[in-house]
Parts: sequence; structure tokens; C-alpha cells
Amino acid sequence: INGAPRVSERAKDAVARAVAELGYLPNQAARALAGSRTDAVALVIPETEARVFSEPYFLDLIRGVSAELAAADRQLLLTLVRTEAERQRFEHYLAAQRVDGVLLASVHGDDPLPDRIARLGLPVVMNGRRSEAEPVAYVDSDNIGAGRAAVAHLVGRGRSRIATISGPLDMYVARARLGGYRAGLAEAGIQPDESLEATADFTEEGGRLAMRELLERAPGLDA
Repeated sequence: INGAPRVSERAKDAVARAVAELGYLPNQAARALAGSRTDAVALVIPETEARVFSEPYFLDLIRGVSAELAAADRQLLLTLVRTEAERQRFEHYLAAQRVDGVLLASVHGDDPLPDRIARLGLPVVMNGRRSEAEPVAYVDSDNIGAGRAAVAHLVGRGRSRIATISGPLDMYVARARLGGYRAGLAEAGIQPDESLEATADFTEEGGRLAMRELLERAPGLDA
């Protein structure tokens, strides 16, 4: 049933037929005890419920993680951890070995939770990173390259007053994109202009307010 490699194909076929005839379903709790596994993975997002359940980014992330875990016959534990008290409670939960691993998303630069989880000995992977020298395993995009490519595309279309709206600068993704934007301007021979730079949180409302600020400050922007 567990797919052990030393079991013969004949034995596997016999067990499979018996399982089908009896309608047997394995006891997940017993399997977890026997194999020191929980078959559960935690997805931790340090944001508010309002953001997580209203923004397409988070909804797509949750759907994607859930689908992949389901395909691997694993359970998803979704947790929102924002305060120090919530971090401590979650650490105690993890210390009881109730999940097999942790995925973290939308982590800010000063968040100590990834390091604390890693010290517990649990596998942990971050969606994005906190800095250039991130010690915890992560999956990330080339945000600097993306910023440079965006500027190059706009310059190629004849634009020269190119503005940018960055995310919160305590997040590496926002700093990296801003750095790529500035590098792209330099490569095009365009002097940077602070009036063309604005910051916002990663929400539609934040972007709208930042765009209004840019238009008031630099009405001549062309991209």
C-alpha cells in the first residue's frame, strides 16, 4: 500500500486487488505514527484576512499550492501569522511535529519566522526572499531583470519620463524591482528623477493612491 520498493510486483497486485474488493481506506493517523509523517504542509502568509481572501495573487497562490499538495496526497494547512504572539503559538504548534514542512509567502525583511522554523529542523521554503543574502531556501523571480526589461521596453517605444510604483521597501521584491528600474534608466542614459518614484502596498487601492500622487507631482510623465 505504501509503495515500498522491496515488495514484489506479484504481492503488490494481490494487495491492490484485496484493497479494491474490500473498499479499504488507510488510516492516515496510523500511517503518520508509523512513518513519523503527518502528510500535511503549512502555508504561512503574514498578512490580514482581508488581503489574503480578496486579492487575486494570494487566491491564485493558495489554489496552486492546494492543487499540488492534493496531487501528492498531502493536506494543506493555511495559517496567517502577523504578530509575535501568533509566531510563538505557531512555533509551538510546529514543535509538536504536526506538519512535515512549511511554505512561506509575502515575507517582510524583518520577519524572524523563517529562521525560527529552520532552527526547529523542519523543511521550509519561501516564496520570494528577505534579502540578497537569504539563508533560508527560497523560490524567486529575477525582479531586477524584470525592472530593467520593463524600462527597456518603454524606452524602445519612445518614452523618456518613465515613472514607477514600488511595493513596500521593507520587502526585497520591491527593492529589487526599484533597483532594476533605476538600472534600466541608467542603461538608457536617462537621469533618475525622484518625482517619478512612488511607493505603495501591494493592493489596488495602494496603487491607485500612488498613481494619483505621481500625476500630481509629475503631470508630464509619459509611461
